[in-house]
Amino acid sequence: MSASGTSIGGDRSAYEPLLRKAEVLYERYEAGRKEPFNLFSVLRKASDEEHLHSKFLETLLNSKSPQDGVMENLSDFVQRVVAPAVDTTRKEAEREEAERRADGEEPHPPLEEAVPPPALPAEGQEPLQADVGSGDAPQAGSLSTGKFSFSLEGARVERERHHIDLLVTNANGQAIVIENKIWAGDQGRQLERYFNTVKGLGLEPTLVYLTLDGHPPTKQSRGEHVVACLSYREDLIPWLRRCQERACDEPALRESLAQYLALIRTLCGDAGREFMTELTNFLREGNNLVLARRLGDAAAALWLDLLFDYWDAVRQKVELEIGARDPKNLRSELDSFVYRRKGHFHYAWHLGKGSDAHLALEARRDEGIFYGVITDREKHGDEYGRLKDKLASLGYAEAERWWSGRKFVYRTSVNRPVNRPSEEAKAVLDDSQKRSEIVRDLIETWESLRRP
Repeated sequence: MSASGTSIGGDRSAYEPLLRKAEVLYERYEAGRKEPFNLFSVLRKASDEEHLHSKFLETLLNSKSPQDGVMENLSDFVQRVVAPAVDTTRKEAEREEAERRADGEEPHPPLEEAVPPPALPAEGQEPLQADVGSGDAPQAGSLSTGKFSFSLEGARVERERHHIDLLVTNANGQAIVIENKIWAGDQGRQLERYFNTVKGLGLEPTLVYLTLDGHPPTKQSRGEHVVACLSYREDLIPWLRRCQERACDEPALRESLAQYLALIRTLCGDAGREFMTELTNFLREGNNLVLARRLGDAAAALWLDLLFDYWDAVRQKVELEIGARDPKNLRSELDSFVYRRKGHFHYAWHLGKGSDAHLALEARRDEGIFYGVITDREKHGDEYGRLKDKLASLGYAEAERWWSGRKFVYRTSVNRPVNRPSEEAKAVLDDSQKRSEIVRDLIETWESLRRP
């Protein structure tokens, strides 16, 4: 039983064959396996939505065939990825609205035209239909699947226009608004704001929400708007493979796509396929699936306990010396972090009156465990610069917008985020000597920064 009271229950001997088999498969496929070199994860954090994923997708969508200048990747994306999702979402929204009316409930405000009507061709001109399957789709014309229609006439893809991750527009006043989420959560009224912004530009928006697993946005973010959901695993990976096939005569792009695909598969949990396939087949036998679920619940609870023990030990010793405390509920915050509701967690102590900075310990899913001083460079530039210089003299580096200086205790990789168990992270949490050194360093840093 873990410290939080979680127990796998039942006869312990029932779990032994499952654990032995998992251990054998792990030793065969995973133990000691080196992660392949991946340029994307070297240059950027694997979850960097803006500067990695959205930027690369923008480049792919805007690319043109060297032979005829056709935007084949965009054509394929609109017709075979976006269109089916929009049509399915709209039908579901209409069905739910009909059920509400049949039950006598007050109807929602009229659904916006999530799918604008096809643009009329010029007089005497026939609309051109894109044939993605043949690989020679014309750039001008209308892409249609069911009710969805989006003209490629004057089409272009922009990134971070009005803070929208990806905005696809055309000469007919249509727009596809793509919110790209890896691990980040929704902001209040985010999709609703984007919809209104694009409407204000005189364009007709279609909202698309892209995540690793295709989960929907919060009601708080979308308001009453219809939003089509896409997943990297089910929708983007097949499209990226087709992009790779179209890049057969461009070796550099083809290799870049191969590395990006590998990164996405890892983020989606598809890495180590042989190990997972054989383990999955074993779980089909008897009652193994139920046993594995209980073991998984126990493992998550134990990992939460280990993280709590680490943070709590550091917190108590530091606060005893510095006489300051952070009032947040430590276990509740860690619970949200471990169970993937938050992408980061930090525990911080305000440096005192006249300062906007905090001494802090943080765990960030896509970076690791580190400590240092939090200061917002954009809002408190003078203090940020002063603290950065002082912290550099104390051995702190790794400055970024929110941190004047950091020291890393543990760095993650794509398939070893801090909120999930790994051998490397567990070794860090179990190292009492290193933990004592961190406590001393935090106390000395506190005293040094508060000295006149």
